[in-house]
Amino acid sequence: MASFKSFYAEHCIYLPAMLGWFFFSALISTYNKYIFGEKHMAFPCPLLFTSIHFLLQWVVSYTLSSVWPAFFGGDQVKAMTWKQFLAISIPCGLVTSGDVGLSNLALVRISLTFYTMVKASAPVFVVASAYIFGIEKITFTLIMVVLVISAGEFLTVWGEAEFELVGFLLCLGASVVTGMRWTVIQLKIQSLQPPLKSTIATMRILSPSMFCTMFVTSLALEQPWDKFQGTHYFDTPWDSLKTIGMALFGGFLAISMVMCEFWLIMKANAIVLMIGGVIKEMITIGVGVWVFGDVLNGINLAGFCVVFSGVLLYKVSHFLSKLEAKAEGLVDDDLSNVGGGKNVNYAHVGDSSPDNRANGGTITEHSDSLFSISDDDFEDELSNGVGDVEAEVLGTGGDFDNTRRQRPMEISNGNKKTNRIGALIRAARGEKEQWTEGEDGEFKDPEQRIV
Repeated sequence: MASFKSFYAEHCIYLPAMLGWFFFSALISTYNKYIFGEKHMAFPCPLLFTSIHFLLQWVVSYTLSSVWPAFFGGDQVKAMTWKQFLAISIPCGLVTSGDVGLSNLALVRISLTFYTMVKASAPVFVVASAYIFGIEKITFTLIMVVLVISAGEFLTVWGEAEFELVGFLLCLGASVVTGMRWTVIQLKIQSLQPPLKSTIATMRILSPSMFCTMFVTSLALEQPWDKFQGTHYFDTPWDSLKTIGMALFGGFLAISMVMCEFWLIMKANAIVLMIGGVIKEMITIGVGVWVFGDVLNGINLAGFCVVFSGVLLYKVSHFLSKLEAKAEGLVDDDLSNVGGGKNVNYAHVGDSSPDNRANGGTITEHSDSLFSISDDDFEDELSNGVGDVEAEVLGTGGDFDNTRRQRPMEISNGNKKTNRIGALIRAARGEKEQWTEGEDGEFKDPEQRIV
């Protein structure tokens, strides 16, 4: 049982939220295509409908976080200054509303399947935005990934039987904003200390600016007072009730999807979200073919497979580089880092579970982390702790104790090993310890043990 819990904590912790994200995303994509599509219901004001979804998110998140502030994080939101609140809400709300708005406008003109295939190019823009914000470095592998995904997108567009230029450009623009969205929200949300308690608190912060942005855009571009003339949506009280009910239903679908999505953003990272997004898109393509009768041919299907291969290439290369960083950065047999005056990066990991942060453990901010984007929360905690001598930990009374020095991280493969990293760090600090150097150049600990 213990091994199962450990396996689940390391590899499956994101699974429930990821499955919920897949399910509600497929539902809301189907909903949006049916409501807004020219060949279906063709609702005249998709941006106005979307703003109602955001308004409902605002009302629900505000209500829940106000009634149960300690549980849903309403106390954290209230403790923010207006400057702090707006610094998160405005940029995150702008990119989110831009992504959703452009996506819904694209669904008016193009099929759900073609929309999903074009939107699969989002990883290219995730990488680009991560580079712009200093999270990711451009490497030869990244260039190859971008070229492969771009080639796949070319095949997808080339194979589309009913190509619509405006819809394609709207969808491509949504992909660009999606890349910015993942990175901006992750940077803003994960930089909060202490972290937000729930996705409800996140929704309460972001939804006001999302609603205001979308509503103002709808008034400026769609001019609903003109579009609804001559339609049946508000002819009778029953028609009005049905229209409002449709909007509320879409809003609840959006809330369910966003709760799963924001949980992943707070707990996971851009790479996990990117891979999960590709799987979600494959499910959505299946829905488009099954529900709406979208036609796939060999060319655009091959294009999507090429895009998916590019994403997998990036995943594998990232995993290999991460292993190399662990081997070279954490277990370094060279003393040049000490002699050269370079910071000796280390971290103390008190709890290797992905929920370490949620359990109360936190680590101070730093620079020069080993992993720009990691694959689980344990590595995020490691990344967040590298480079500091002292770490913030909970004292015995439950309060943060900044005075306790943490022991450098001990790495063990089950054999007796000396704590080489500890020796290097203490040597760098000038501390005298009872470590001696043997004939083979290895440090000898008088109390060697299995760590």
